[in-house]
Amino acid sequence: MRLFKLKFILILSFILMMQNIRAQSLDSLLQLAVSENTTLKSLELEYKAELIKTDQVSQLPNPQFGIGIPILQPETRLGPQTIMVSASQVFPWFGALKAKKEVVISMSKMRYEKIASLKLNLFYAIKANYYQLEFTEEKQALIEKDILLLKTIEQLSLSKVESGKGSIADILRIQLKIDELTNEIAILENSKRTASARINEIIKQPLRVQITVKDSLLLLPLFNYDLAAFQAKISAHHPLMEILNAKTETSENRDLVNNATNNPSIGLGIDYSLVGQRTDANPINNGRDILIPKVMLSIPIYRKSFKATNDREAINREALEWDKISLIDQMTRQLIEYKTEYDNAILMFKLSQRQVIIAQQTYEILLTNYSTNSAGFDDLLSIQSQMLKYKQQNINARLFANIAVAKIERLTNF
Repeated sequence: MRLFKLKFILILSFILMMQNIRAQSLDSLLQLAVSENTTLKSLELEYKAELIKTDQVSQLPNPQFGIGIPILQPETRLGPQTIMVSASQVFPWFGALKAKKEVVISMSKMRYEKIASLKLNLFYAIKANYYQLEFTEEKQALIEKDILLLKTIEQLSLSKVESGKGSIADILRIQLKIDELTNEIAILENSKRTASARINEIIKQPLRVQITVKDSLLLLPLFNYDLAAFQAKISAHHPLMEILNAKTETSENRDLVNNATNNPSIGLGIDYSLVGQRTDANPINNGRDILIPKVMLSIPIYRKSFKATNDREAINREALEWDKISLIDQMTRQLIEYKTEYDNAILMFKLSQRQVIIAQQTYEILLTNYSTNSAGFDDLLSIQSQMLKYKQQNINARLFANIAVAKIERLTNF
């Protein structure tokens, strides 16, 4: 017997321990999203790879080396040329390499801001599904309490049937309602699995692991809503706006590269020829080798491509300015919509609070009437259903308010 109790305690402790492991706070899930999300890791690697390109574009062009062995050796006054060697190095115009490097840096900024934008979306997805889990559990607890109320009414109806003052149909109707609510609890349990799977996908956990919420988010969220301040913050620092700024910067740097490329390029080189000695004569410096330093200049004459590139980049920058205006307008409209969702949730919450109080009072009166004189069973069952509906609306209102705040934070909390 003692061994059985010990095994039972160990099993129970293990179950509780596993529940504590799976019970995760919202902050811990957000941290896991940053450290474990595969899409985020992929973007971070792409950002690092982009930065490495700066070493590629900021170096000089490869020097050129050549060697020639004439089949028919040309004769010079000092002897025949047997081997010819050449080497040259081209130097772009001043600032060209730096401009190319700045293009890569500004393009890497776009990658970096995409990471920041993805984090905002991941955080919102985790919050929305975490809130869904929290309020689904509250709904389940509420329905379980309602089932207990129905069972109380069922016992009361059963006693009335036994005393000849009630109808068996009343008991059957209550049992139908209990079955309906039990099925609703099962449906809510399925929705919890879906929400858990969505979170697990983001934080790279096994999809079947059921997440148990640790935080308490049952109250209405409070926040400061300042549309003008939000607009200013979005315009200055939002990741999507920073992406457009980086695109504009990239375009400007491309102009610098284009301008530098269309300036002369300077090349320095040297030619060396190995000369054999003459055998038919012995002039002064017989067999002296030939060494020729040289300077090369590449002058861009055809400039249509240069002008077309500058015109194209100017048009792109103008389009980007319109994109910035459109982005601010879009996010402003979304902020107004989300604030409206929040306000509507507050109205629903206040209404449901009043309705729950009135429904509770009505329920108590009807329950008393049914207990004393067996009257008003239909009204009692109806008000009990209405009271459950109002309480669920209260939960939904708080859920919608929390999700609306999460949507606003996705646009402003960066």
